[in-house]
Amino acid sequence: MRPSNIRFRFANLALAMIAFFFAIGTASAQLSPGPLSHWHSNLEGITNCTTCHSIGKLISNVKCLSCHKEIQTRVDKGIGYHATIKSKECAGCHQEHLGKNYEIVRFDTSSFDHSSMGFSLTGKHKEIGCRSCHNPSKISDQDVKKLPADQLNVTYLGLSPSCSSCHEDVHKGQFSQSCSSCHDTFKWKPAANFNHDSTRYPLTGSHKTVGCYDCHNQKMSDGKTVKYTGLEFSSCGSCHTDPHKGAFKQACASCHNTDSFFSVASGEFDHSKTEFPLLGKHAGLKCAKCHADSPTKRNISGGLGFRIAKFKVCSDCHSDAHGGQFDRIAGGDRCEKCHNVYGFTPATFTIADHQKSSFMLDGAHLAVACTNCHLADKIAAKSTRQFIWSGKITCLTCHANVHGEQFSRIMTNGCVTCHTTDSWQKLVFSHDKTKFPLKGKHATIACSDCHKRPKGTTLPVRYAGLDTHCYSCHDDAHAGQFEVDGTTHCSSCHTADTWKKTLFDHDTQSDFPLTGKHIGVPCEKCHPTVEMNGKEVVKYINIGTRCIDCHSN
Repeated sequence: MRPSNIRFRFANLALAMIAFFFAIGTASAQLSPGPLSHWHSNLEGITNCTTCHSIGKLISNVKCLSCHKEIQTRVDKGIGYHATIKSKECAGCHQEHLGKNYEIVRFDTSSFDHSSMGFSLTGKHKEIGCRSCHNPSKISDQDVKKLPADQLNVTYLGLSPSCSSCHEDVHKGQFSQSCSSCHDTFKWKPAANFNHDSTRYPLTGSHKTVGCYDCHNQKMSDGKTVKYTGLEFSSCGSCHTDPHKGAFKQACASCHNTDSFFSVASGEFDHSKTEFPLLGKHAGLKCAKCHADSPTKRNISGGLGFRIAKFKVCSDCHSDAHGGQFDRIAGGDRCEKCHNVYGFTPATFTIADHQKSSFMLDGAHLAVACTNCHLADKIAAKSTRQFIWSGKITCLTCHANVHGEQFSRIMTNGCVTCHTTDSWQKLVFSHDKTKFPLKGKHATIACSDCHKRPKGTTLPVRYAGLDTHCYSCHDDAHAGQFEVDGTTHCSSCHTADTWKKTLFDHDTQSDFPLTGKHIGVPCEKCHPTVEMNGKEVVKYINIGTRCIDCHSN
């Protein structure tokens, strides 16, 4: 038997007992199946039993729904959760008399099928918490609004499925149809369900790619809301200015179409039949870019000039972006040596072309973007990229000397004495040729562990002239016990392979050779940890060698 059935039978048994004692007039006020939950706590006391129970009968839904009328209304209409559940008995799900803190409503929102309520959660609705919608501020049903405040904060009833019950109408009533006619629940923009072809102004040609706000740029009376309806669109002039300034009286469509302003209708005009066929980027330019409205180029009264005197070379229309750096190149086609009409960038100047210059690219230079070396500079009184250098190009032409003057004596070939163009970190430098060959653990550590920038300065990282004594990098773990004439000779006992494996021989390097039982005694038995020079260290020097120094009398 399920626990819920046991509780249900227990509740009815308890009711029968209450009825029995009530009938015989005993002190039945002392009997109760258990305290009511905090929701029904106002009904505590045996005089209130019949508010929910009918004497001699099982618990009836009539009693429950006489109070919970908002549930009754929805069950009668066949809507809402309670109209769909198989168990029709209230007490089958909501048990009472189990304590004040017992929650009689146990609703698992994580497994609830929202679509069974006629409102499927899709898109962004799946991601928000239940209480983002199910809260008192969004309840629209009047019968639910009348519930006490504590019930309003937990109920899931009373919401409307309309978008406006949760969302503000940002269009301020411009559209009579529902929000879903244009929008879906995945994102507000773009309006996935909207089709401009269903309006009085179907979009064709380039109009299809224009941003909504390029045309819908008017605001309603509030000065904020974008205006979508009631726009004027009877002619091209409703949105576009006349670049011909009234020189042509016929309608725009007699020459142009919506595919492109430069796609001339009816094929009457063909620029390829002129002395300047439009190729590459020129084909996409607005006419006014070349046919400027100026007294020197105007041949139609009040309109644009369509006859241009000079157009044979690039410089007739374009300014020199390089500030005259390539003036030494003869001929009027010098621009075409690196550029074409399909785009000023990227240039057609290739790596193979670069190899013919005074600076051949190799190693990592082959992968560097042109603009990393050819930086903007003041040339011909304007900011332009530098492509021509005077004198020999060296590493220092582009790169800073991060080492300062440390290697000025040995840099016979410049930076390549130690580095290659393949990688800055790839060195041809060998530490074995220095005064400090790397051995043991020293051969495995990073350069930066020893070679550091002087503390508190912006000086270069130090490589030359470093102190090679152990204590210049390592702390003296013995607090100066083995210092002789201001110097500690660590190599007397230790190697670069490992600190713990020592060369020290107690028999030959101390005043106390180990014999007999002394051989197996751990070092710390005789060498205690003491405080020396402000830190705790193992004491090795001045240890007593008499028996009584270690052993009791």
